[in-house]
Amino acid sequence: MDLNILMVTPYYLPTMSGVSIYVHHLVKGLIEQGIKVRVHTTNCQRASSPLDLGLNSSDIEVHRHRSFLELKRFYNPISLSYVVSAMKACDDFDIVHIHDFPKICNEALILFMKWLKRAKPLVLTPHGAGSPQPTRSLLSKIYWFSGIPLRALSEVDRIIAVSPVQAELFADVCGGDKISMIPEAVPDHYFVDKPSFLDDGKLKVLFIGRIVEEKGINELLYAAHRALEVCGKMELVCLGSDGGYLNRAIELMNKLALNNVVKMVGTVTEAEKLQHLNWCDVLVLPSYYEAFGIPLLEAMAHGKPVIASKTVGGKSLVEDGKTGFLVDIGDWNAVAEYLIKLTREPHLKFKMGESGLQRASEFSLRKMLEKQIEIYRKLLQAKLSHPTRG
Repeated sequence: MDLNILMVTPYYLPTMSGVSIYVHHLVKGLIEQGIKVRVHTTNCQRASSPLDLGLNSSDIEVHRHRSFLELKRFYNPISLSYVVSAMKACDDFDIVHIHDFPKICNEALILFMKWLKRAKPLVLTPHGAGSPQPTRSLLSKIYWFSGIPLRALSEVDRIIAVSPVQAELFADVCGGDKISMIPEAVPDHYFVDKPSFLDDGKLKVLFIGRIVEEKGINELLYAAHRALEVCGKMELVCLGSDGGYLNRAIELMNKLALNNVVKMVGTVTEAEKLQHLNWCDVLVLPSYYEAFGIPLLEAMAHGKPVIASKTVGGKSLVEDGKTGFLVDIGDWNAVAEYLIKLTREPHLKFKMGESGLQRASEFSLRKMLEKQIEIYRKLLQAKLSHPTRG
């Protein structure tokens, strides 16, 4: 049975985000298996520097649609053509796989397709906040109160959670019969043979993510300030694009006198990211919410300990005290204490790095692709067996 997949995502490369990189690896893997895929996306937040993921992208068909409004603070592009074009294009594909939730345009697409009886199997991989509930922002709470996100969840045929914790949360809302769990994965070139660290007497901390408040950038800077007071020597490098919060982060850096300690590098190539993973002693991801947290897995594959907040992704990936440390959301004091602990007990870096490397080995890109293809085939077979449904 041949497969023809329309991959719908509000962001795609060269935008640097967990969702865009996840979708890219999935698309490349499917194409290599002989499956036809078209990427349907917007043109928002395109990175200024090119990304080199070590993968040839010339054989990927990408359709970009202009956004007339982007709620940058919430990373939520609004594009009418993104919705309308996807609805028109769905007739040429067997499966429509939508990525990221909640996203206004994605929910609109799901609801319009069902209302207009576009009888195509709809697959949703939520990513995003990682749970079917609003975040702490007022706009998020208002949007959920409208009922649109829950209505959209009820209309999709299959939800693919990226962690066991996320699967449980969505099963509580949607029922377990429509939930599958396929964890994200990292390519082989991230893995090292064994942990290694540069012993120069300086604690080297890495952050990978958009510069936005909900990634915990304030908490990270406060923790760095506290750890520096105790450790004496430290360097923090932040990789990722400005999500509208960079200026405020720089203001806090100035207030805490961290100008000579913190480097806001911006978007980097894949090779540069690997160099920074090589360089660091620990990766910190103190997000307010995280469905998975691919930087955590990337760091563990590189034999590095991690410090993460107790988000859906953090709790799913990090074995507290073994592969790294988990902290309560917003608890920058705990982040600082663990940074200090790694400085005072450097043997922990090697011990946790080894455990993290073993943990990361469970997340195979090949296994992820096999499970995705199996779900596609089962959905298509069910649709062919019952053509009047949907």
